[in-house]
Amino acid sequence: MNSTGFPKNGILLPYQKYAFEKLNAHKYSVLLWSRQTGKSFLISLWAVLRALELKNHTILIISPTERQSKNLIDKVKTHVQAFKIAGAQVNEKMFDDLKINQLEVVLPNGSRIIGLPANPDGVRGFSGDVILEEAAFFKDGRAVLQAIFPTITRKKEYKLIAISTPRGKNDIFYHLWNIAGEDPFYFRMKLTIFDAACQGLDVDIEALRRGCPDEDTWKTEYLCEFADENETLLSYELIQSCESDCKISDVRELKGDIFLGIDVGRRKDLTVISIVEMLGEILYLRHLEILKKVPFEEQFNIIDHYAHYARRLAIDETGIGMMLAEQLQKRWGEMKVLPVYFTQRTKEELASRLKSVFEDRKIRIFPERDLREDLHSIKKEITPSGNIKLSADSTDLGHADRFWALALAVKASGVDDNSVYVTPVFGNSKLSRGEKRWDSYRIF
Repeated sequence: MNSTGFPKNGILLPYQKYAFEKLNAHKYSVLLWSRQTGKSFLISLWAVLRALELKNHTILIISPTERQSKNLIDKVKTHVQAFKIAGAQVNEKMFDDLKINQLEVVLPNGSRIIGLPANPDGVRGFSGDVILEEAAFFKDGRAVLQAIFPTITRKKEYKLIAISTPRGKNDIFYHLWNIAGEDPFYFRMKLTIFDAACQGLDVDIEALRRGCPDEDTWKTEYLCEFADENETLLSYELIQSCESDCKISDVRELKGDIFLGIDVGRRKDLTVISIVEMLGEILYLRHLEILKKVPFEEQFNIIDHYAHYARRLAIDETGIGMMLAEQLQKRWGEMKVLPVYFTQRTKEELASRLKSVFEDRKIRIFPERDLREDLHSIKKEITPSGNIKLSADSTDLGHADRFWALALAVKASGVDDNSVYVTPVFGNSKLSRGEKRWDSYRIF
């Protein structure tokens, strides 16, 4: 390792070396980097070298979720094992007493690297360096920053590093980025995919561009532009405030009332079945069944199967959805099946109701990127006549199909209205839950 702290063998690209030096030189650092540019590789390597340099030192790496924390610590372990192998070749035994757990690496010199999800209560009580990984995606970023700030202020050598691709302008990462632009104590660095490619990153930019579902995704995740959410119906911050680990693997586990929302695909769009459970006053999104290029008859059979477990369902009857809605009403009755014809006014009502349950925290959704992007994709546009119009770009992921399926499920639940609830009806009284019909389809 040379005097700047990075290995001599050139495993870091020029922009990574530059960032590495600046991280060592500054107490506060904010890195706004494109996806696929080596963010996690850099900070995991920095953490290992920092832990080797200082005895009995703690480095806390905070990620949006526990899964991401595990992934980051796995990269830390990879670097440590590489150093261990390299040391063994020169009879260096400093890694013999290494201790590795699922979310913690303890070096023989007493230094620790700990990975934690971004939970304000869980990150309190530490002293040392703090790395906020993908900070733009923290569910409660301001509370996390408030909780960890004493961690880095107990000694002047403790550091705070925030590194992320951007999202909107209402999260903690945007706040830190703006502070860093005005405060000389901060180091801040913006790195687009073009910047990285110019400095040696081996990447097919055109392939990345073609793979992006829409222009907004390309601008935020690869050009590092913060999304302007003024015209977005559901902000990322609002969406993420209602995320929780509520996905299930078997609908038979559900104890509350089940409601379905079905957005029927047209042309290349997906058909999406949203399965929601009501417990008390809270709606929990338990599963999204995604049907892509599935024949009409099979779509009906799958929806019909789920209907056995539902108290009520709402289905998009626009276009080819009309036939599905008619067949489902014949099968289950008009009280249980609510057809919804999509007009601009109807879509505004559905969207307004969905936004209301998010704002009132009456809904929980599981954290999933495609779902989050669908929910965020609906925008408010002003027409030439001055009216408000809802729109979403059509992409390979669909046409905001998950948004409308969830909005329909919320409508079926009767939240915020006086809809009549009906008791689940089973077409074959001899068929009990979990029997042959259940097992005949791919469920969850």
